[in-house]
Amino acid sequence: MRKTTIALLTASAGIAIACSSGGGDVAGPGAAAADAKAGGDAKTIVLKVTGPKKADVTYGLNADQSQANGAKLPWTKKMTSTEAMTIATVSAQNSGSGDIECEITVNGKVVKTNKSEGQYSIVTCTTDAL
Repeated sequence: MRKTTIALLTASAGIAIACSSGGGDVAGPGAAAADAKAGGDAKTIVLKVTGPKKADVTYGLNADQSQANGAKLPWTKKMTSTEAMTIATVSAQNSGSGDIECEITVNGKVVKTNKSEGQYSIVTCTTDAL
């Protein structure tokens, strides 16, 4: 009985430590100030979608996503981030036929491009961690 209780307490403590050790998506108060003090350089990120006329565009940084339905093409969105690690993504579905393309630039350098062809095609560009 005593060995079972000790084993359960040890397992519970291990789980509590694993669950509380970093990795959360809530940075906490002062995190932005700490990034700035640590030299967190601002990244200028430009998302672009080109195609025939209109598209439904989903875009964002990290887990924060937004949507622009029926966006007139070419479509561009400029964002900045001081996060230590940033993942940018843009996905678009054209509203008819033709080619649709996406592009992501970071600080003026093209880091990702993609192209899809056909009726109501979908294209997605996602960066590696920036």
